[in-house]
Amino acid sequence: MTTGSDRSRSQVVGVLFGKQHLHGCRASTTMFGSVRYEYASVEVQSDDLGQSLAQLLDTLDVADAPAPIAAAIPTSECYFATRPINSGGGNASPRTLLRESLRSTTAKLDQLAIDVLNWQAHRRQLVSIVAAPRDRIELIRETIAASRHSLQRLEPAANALISAAVENERKERRDRLVTRVFLGDTSLLAVMTKGTRAIHWQSIPLPQGDEGTGIVSIVRSVEAAYAACGLETPPEAVSIYGRRELQSLIDRQWLSHNLPSDFRWLDAPSMKPEHIARACADGFLADDEDEFDFVREYREPLKLHRVVPYKEIALYLLAACALAMVLHDRLKQAEANHVALVSSAPAMISDGSNPRPERDRLNARASAVSTFMDKRIRWSPMLGQITAVLPEGTRLTGIRGSATMTQKRKRAVKTAPTTLILQAECVLDDDGQLPASVSRLTKTVGGLESVAEHFQRVELSDLRRTLSQETGIAGAEFSIILTTSGKAKG
Repeated sequence: MTTGSDRSRSQVVGVLFGKQHLHGCRASTTMFGSVRYEYASVEVQSDDLGQSLAQLLDTLDVADAPAPIAAAIPTSECYFATRPINSGGGNASPRTLLRESLRSTTAKLDQLAIDVLNWQAHRRQLVSIVAAPRDRIELIRETIAASRHSLQRLEPAANALISAAVENERKERRDRLVTRVFLGDTSLLAVMTKGTRAIHWQSIPLPQGDEGTGIVSIVRSVEAAYAACGLETPPEAVSIYGRRELQSLIDRQWLSHNLPSDFRWLDAPSMKPEHIARACADGFLADDEDEFDFVREYREPLKLHRVVPYKEIALYLLAACALAMVLHDRLKQAEANHVALVSSAPAMISDGSNPRPERDRLNARASAVSTFMDKRIRWSPMLGQITAVLPEGTRLTGIRGSATMTQKRKRAVKTAPTTLILQAECVLDDDGQLPASVSRLTKTVGGLESVAEHFQRVELSDLRRTLSQETGIAGAEFSIILTTSGKAKG
């Protein structure tokens, strides 16, 4: 029996198949793109998994219509390992890789369901191997098949939690090496990850009353395995999920001393069963195909309409047609405007008049504009150089300036020089005197190439002492005045 690949993503049921309880989450996509969640839990009675599943789906109101199911089994039921492989070793069969990882020739591998992912980290080829009892996987698969629903994925619970945790992070943080600690009521799970890839995980009971020690111990234990897993460096960050009420009970300073100082503590996802069930559903809706799946070998080949995004192509074509219509309309409007301008333009040559006066007038305007552009002072580079040579303890507080302009007064032409006034302040030295570097500032500023090109005079003015009311530090305010000469271009 195969697992269907022709599936709708408007609704999915995430199920955590525990030994004693089934926990479910129905995720439905609304017409506005948001997702609505409903939760339910039932007890597995008399080891009748089929009846318990039917009761769970009935509680979630999906018993009548077939629905896709994304499932997970507890992490404690899975074996997991990551190790480096030599060139060409990725072609080995999953059983061979698992036997080498277990370092045992007597393991009954035919009783295990195995899934393998080949990937790369720190320029090394790695293989991640997960295994679970085959009879447990077959029981879940056959139970769902008998319920007329379709099993789309069956993964370890830890893998679903990792995908949900990474999905909530910013893009620049998603590919980092991170140790993620998921807290439960009585246990905690730590997973060393790179992006959505699990590298090593470990679970221990959560010590009641000494949760901080448990968190630090499992983080150190997991991170110590980085070299054996084929990594060059240990994880650079720690993220803790769930049980936020413990933050007020754990010494935050002690925790920061024993963990990276930038560790984060978030509410979800935690090891709560409803969080795991929701993570399964969200992973299906996000179309995370390249993850662990115990029923990968039972999948049907993808149909053409699952491979080719017909809806997206249709939307792109519709948008292209709309854009083409708008461009055509704009071109017609531009052509009409051009015809109107040509028809209304005055005839300068056809009426027999001399075009030279108009040409001379336009040339004069062009020359005036060119002269203005040549005389411009580029203030930004100049101010940048002046700021760079200011002595330590000196800063600019204001800038004023005036540009060259021509004025006619009583038939005489007068030109106001270009002036730049820089207001500054500095701190006095230990003797209460103006620092020598400030006294030499006029010579320093005047020697700058950008200043000397436009200004012929640089002088210090308006010097007065000040006293900061906030800090009580004595200082001085002064002005640096840059002026052109009367004959300068400015």
